Amino acid sequence: MRPHFLFKAILALFFVSMFSACQNESYDVNDIYTTYGNSTEDVGTLLNKLAGEKIYFGHQSVGNNILAGIEYWEKETGIRLEKVESKDFAEAKNASLVHFRVGSNLDPISKIDEFVTLAGQIPNKGRPVAFFKFCYVDITSDTDVDALFGYYREQMLKLKESYPYICFVACTVPVMGIQRGPKELAKRILGRSSWSRSDNVNRDVFNKLVLAELEGHFPIFDLGRIESTEPQGTIATFEYEGATYPYMPDYYTYDGGHLNDFGARTVSYNLLAFLVKEIPVN
Repeated sequence: MRPHFLFKAILALFFVSMFSACQNESYDVNDIYTTYGNSTEDVGTLLNKLAGEKIYFGHQSVGNNILAGIEYWEKETGIRLEKVESKDFAEAKNASLVHFRVGSNLDPISKIDEFVTLAGQIPNKGRPVAFFKFCYVDITSDTDVDALFGYYREQMLKLKESYPYICFVACTVPVMGIQRGPKELAKRILGRSSWSRSDNVNRDVFNKLVLAELEGHFPIFDLGRIESTEPQGTIATFEYEGATYPYMPDYYTYDGGHLNDFGARTVSYNLLAFLVKEIPVN
């Protein structure tokens, strides 16, 4: 290792260790920010109301975090929401929440296309709810956001027209954490770039298109906003090339992308409240 690089590495490690001890990432597990709903005290009522509904949810790994959050609330309240993982919707007739892996990560078009195919298999009975979420890895700084959103919008509107008995839900894209403070400083010292910021910029652009152009067409579950809103209600933001963008604070994640226990509880509560209050359940 060259001497000047060794010096930089030692300096970077010093800053990380010095400032990390000063960071306060503690939280009250009951201090859940509610974009939807009023208070987690009503979570049992939410679960009861959804127990008689039919909800179809396509996802990947962060979706598993959300489902784990729902299980947390089930254990706390003693009220269980019947869930099953399956793409055979005819065989999942006893479940209230049918979830399934949709498409492939890094390939958002595959998620749209598979969701379109699977939506055609949802039984025409009652008023089922169907939605899927992208993963944070599906949109990066290299993504053609306008083209992706255009295809998403086109296919979602076609689904709404083709299957009027289904309540389709649009969903904003999850955001990621960013490297701040000592971690970012260490990267600068080592001459490395912070990729998470430019990726989050494109996620925010996509989310703003969803909110601006799909409102009134679909109920919109604003996952990106929930993940970027701190427990006290303020939006976590960063500056990039003269503009401000949201990111996911450390409260909610263990690796910058996936949800920790607190993040899973927060997102899952808001999803339950959204499903009850924002869509026409029976």
